[in-house]
Amino acid sequence: MDSLIAANTKFCFDLFQKISKDDYHKNIFFCPLSISAALGMVRLGARSDSARQIDQVLHFNEFSQNETKEPDPCLKSKKREGHSSNDESGLLSCYFGQLLSRLDRIRVDYTLSIANRLYGEQEFPICPEYLNGVIQFYHTTIESVDFRKDTEKSRQEINFWVECQSQGKIKELFSKDTLNNATVLVLVNAVYFKAKWDKYFDCENTVDALFSLNENEKKSVKMMNQKGLFRIGFVEELKAQILELRYTKGKLSMLVLLPSPSEDNLKGLEELERNITYEKIMAWSSSENMSEETVAVSFPQFTLEDSYDLNPVLQDMGITDVFDETKADLTGISPSPNLYLSKVVHKTFVEVDENGTQAVAASGVVGMEKSLVSWETFNADRPFLFFIRHNKTQTILFYGRVCSP
Repeated sequence: MDSLIAANTKFCFDLFQKISKDDYHKNIFFCPLSISAALGMVRLGARSDSARQIDQVLHFNEFSQNETKEPDPCLKSKKREGHSSNDESGLLSCYFGQLLSRLDRIRVDYTLSIANRLYGEQEFPICPEYLNGVIQFYHTTIESVDFRKDTEKSRQEINFWVECQSQGKIKELFSKDTLNNATVLVLVNAVYFKAKWDKYFDCENTVDALFSLNENEKKSVKMMNQKGLFRIGFVEELKAQILELRYTKGKLSMLVLLPSPSEDNLKGLEELERNITYEKIMAWSSSENMSEETVAVSFPQFTLEDSYDLNPVLQDMGITDVFDETKADLTGISPSPNLYLSKVVHKTFVEVDENGTQAVAASGVVGMEKSLVSWETFNADRPFLFFIRHNKTQTILFYGRVCSP
C-alpha cells in the first residue's frame, strides 16, 4: 500500500501545479486522495489507452512491481486468481479498499466525508462485476439516472445527495446548464472536513491582526494565538519553517509550510511550490528535520470552499481518451461502446478556527511556560502552504494554499 500512497502524493503535487499555474494569488484547497480514488474507480472499468493514460497521470503504473516484501492480502488474492488483462486495476482497487477502510475506522475523532459516486445515463447497462467492485473497494455505487429525458431531475438528485453527504455545507454542486441531455456519465467528488485541534486556541487570545497579501497589500484577519509544545522544523534550502498542528488524539495533523518573510512574500511561496516533491515532503516532515519545541504560534482563522471542473485539468495532464466519445474505452463499466466521461467535478469545504473543547485542561501549559524562557515563534501572517495528513499511513488528505484568509 506504501506505493499507492506515494503515487497519490505525486499526483497531488502534479495536480496542484496545474490548478495553480495561472494564478499565484488564489487560495487553493483540494483533496487529492478523493480525486485519486474517484479516478481509480473509473480505472477499474477502463480498458486499453483509456486505462493506460489514467495509470500514467496518477502514477498507478509505478507501483505494482515495487511493493514491500510484507505479506499483502491484495497480492495474495492476485496470485490465487491468476493473471488477467484487468489484473492491475483489481490490485489497485484492492489497495484503495484497504486505505479507505483504514481512514473510515477512525472517523469518530473528526468529520471527513468523501462523497464519490458515478451517475450514468440509464440507457447504458452496467456490468454486474463492475458494480460489485465499486461497492467492495470504493464504498460507493454507480447510480442510473435519466439525463436524456429528465436532466433537471437528475441534476437535483445529484446535488441533494452531495448536500446530505457534506452535512449541508456543499450545495448546488452542479448549477443549471452544467448538465444536458447529451450527458452520459458524471463523476461526483465532494469532500467536507472539520476536526478539533489537539491543543485548542483560546478564543480570548484571538486578535485582529494584519496579514500581508503581497508586497503592497495587507488585510485584517482574525489571528489565533497560543504558546505550547509543537513539532517545528526549518527547511534550509528554501528558508521556510514547517510546523505540525495536531488534531484530536494525533491521528491527523495539519503541516504548515511558511516561507521566511521577505519584501515580496509571494515569491518565496512560488519557490516553495516549485520545489515540493513527494520525497522532499517526507524528508521535511520527518523526525530528523522536526523536533518538539516551545512555540508561540499565530495562525489565522479561515474557511476555504473550492470547486474545480477537472475535465480541462485532467486532459491537460494527459487523461484525454475517457472524455472523448470516439476514443473512450469504458467497456469494463458498460458493454456499450459509446460510454464516455462527460464531467468530473471536485468540490471541497474546510473550516479552521479555535475549535477549543474547553474541557481540555490548560494548567500544564502554564507551568511549562514558566520553566522555559526561550521559545520559537511561528507567525503565519503571510501566504503559506498546508497539508492535512493521516499520520499512520502518511496519506495526504488535503493540500492547500492560503494567500488571503
